[in-house]
Amino acid sequence: MKVIETKAPIDIDNIKKFFVDKSIFYLIDYEKSDLKGGKLLTYLSNLDLPCDIKNIDDELILEYFNSISLVNIKSLENATMQILFEYKGLIKDKIYSSFINANKQVVEKWIEKLESLRLYNMYIVNNNEFTNYVKSFPRDENKELNGINFISLLKREEFFLFYSKKAEDKKLKYFVNYFDDYMFKGKNLFEYWANEKNPLFLLTWATANGKGKEYIQAREKDKDIIKDVSPI
Repeated sequence: MKVIETKAPIDIDNIKKFFVDKSIFYLIDYEKSDLKGGKLLTYLSNLDLPCDIKNIDDELILEYFNSISLVNIKSLENATMQILFEYKGLIKDKIYSSFINANKQVVEKWIEKLESLRLYNMYIVNNNEFTNYVKSFPRDENKELNGINFISLLKREEFFLFYSKKAEDKKLKYFVNYFDDYMFKGKNLFEYWANEKNPLFLLTWATANGKGKEYIQAREKDKDIIKDVSPI
C-alpha cells in the first residue's frame, strides 16, 4: 500500500495516481483541509477512494453521526465504536464522556437502530413465526438517511462486542424501510449484515440451516467471539 498524505480536496494529480496504481491509499489531514464537517464527508462519499482521516475532532464525529453520506473512514468508525461502547458501559476508558453528554439523543438513535438489528437477524430467516415476532414490535417507517453510517460498523469484527450486553425488548423496533428496502447506496441491509465477521448472523444462519453443531465446533478455538473480541 502506498500512502499519500494530503488535505481535502485532494489535488487532481494525486487522484489520477489511483487509477494507475490501485494500491494507493489517501490519508487526509483534517486540520489542513479546506473542506470541513459534512462537506468533507459528502466529498469523500462521492469520490469513493480508499482513505482515512487524521486529526479528527468532535465536530467531525458529530457530523459523521448525522451524515446522510455513506463513507468508509476507519478513524471515524473507531471513534464511534468507542462512544457506543462507553455509553453501554462495555469498556472502562472514558474518552468521550463530554461528547456523549452533549449529544445523548444522537448517540441513542444509533444505539436504537443497532440494537434493533437483533430483530433483523431473526427477520432474515425464512420462518413465519420469526417474521411475525419481529412485526409485533413497534413499527418504524422512517426513511431518513441521517446516521446511515451505522451500517459501516458491521464490517468490523471488533464492533460485535456491542451485542455482548442484552438489550431491553422495549427498546427494539421493526424498522420497515431499513429491513426491507435498498436504502444503502443501492444495496439492502442484508449485504452489510451477512458477512463472515458477524457472529450473530453466522450462528443464526447455521442454526436455521441445520448446521448449528458444526458452527459451534468451528468456533471452539475462540469461544464466544462477542465477549472475547478486543475493543478498538
